Amino acid sequence: MTSLAKAFAIFLLVLMAMGAMSPTRAHNEGPGLLEATKQVPSGKENDDDAALWITEKTGQYLPLDLQFVDEAGLTVRLGDIIDRPTILLPIYFICPNICSKNLANLTVALNSLSARPGKDYRVIALSFNEAENYKIAADAKINYLKLLPDDFPAGEWRFLTGGSDAIKAATDAVGFRFQKVDDGTFIHPAALMVIAADGKIIRYVYGSFLAGDIDLALSAAASGTPTMSVKRLLGFCFNYDPYGTSSVFQVVKVTVLLVFGVTMLLFILYFKRKDRQAKKALETEGSTR
Repeated sequence: MTSLAKAFAIFLLVLMAMGAMSPTRAHNEGPGLLEATKQVPSGKENDDDAALWITEKTGQYLPLDLQFVDEAGLTVRLGDIIDRPTILLPIYFICPNICSKNLANLTVALNSLSARPGKDYRVIALSFNEAENYKIAADAKINYLKLLPDDFPAGEWRFLTGGSDAIKAATDAVGFRFQKVDDGTFIHPAALMVIAADGKIIRYVYGSFLAGDIDLALSAAASGTPTMSVKRLLGFCFNYDPYGTSSVFQVVKVTVLLVFGVTMLLFILYFKRKDRQAKKALETEGSTR
């Protein structure tokens, strides 16, 4: 897949993820409840909404003896995967809301990192939905690996599922909270954590998972030095009353789509220019022979 095609595919994937956020009724929902996202400022100790979902535990440790199942159906110990700086993204794979957007945003960031996969870092997408299995994880991995460079080592991004005890131990350790609701979906925040090779929690990344933020976190993880998180927006899935907030949500949704659309357009134009320059260089080289 060419760079331009990958960029366009990422754009479509995020548009699809945003489309899942439109106000259509979820299956088996109660009256007046819809899936949506909300954003509140993160990293503020006096922000009750943010603190309810994320309690930063930088400097503390993720239990590396926990066991999960990877996308190949193999039981793996966290300590066997986290042997270098690791990006940990708690999500669930069959999510009608922002999990797909989070995975797409992370994919965009991975395409732009200066750190090298396999050498400088690894990635873990950890499902907190105990009902999901390795087959679901494998399907998700296939979709997102297609959007990464062809030389990205597939083994450096693991998609894990597990039992409730292991999930709770891992999410509690990083201060990540989630809540299952009656329709089978989850209220949960959107955040990733960067973990050092010894399991130390180094930094939290919020917002759109910008490559610069992640690079800084990986650099800190390499030295084992916890750092303060950038104050961005904490997004999370939740059920809401459409009669009171639907118009506000539509404005937010359209704004996000416009901003992301402009960003992706610039991204596509950049790669088109690079392709033209490469072709011109080849033509010039050929004419001089």
